[in-house]
Amino acid sequence: MKPLSKKAKIAIAWTTLMTVIGSAMLHQWEFFAMGCASVAMILIANHFDLLKDPDNKK
Repeated sequence: MKPLSKKAKIAIAWTTLMTVIGSAMLHQWEFFAMGCASVAMILIANHFDLLKDPDNKK
């Protein structure tokens, strides 16, 4: 697995925070499952270099 880019780290942290808060407030497992799917998609996008940082010039 490739190291996480800065955008991926921010997106995963924000998604995880919102998933935990939303699941705790709404008590819905569907919300938790959607958050887990979102994190999985962010990891896949990071693997295929779809989340590129503008300051990473190679």
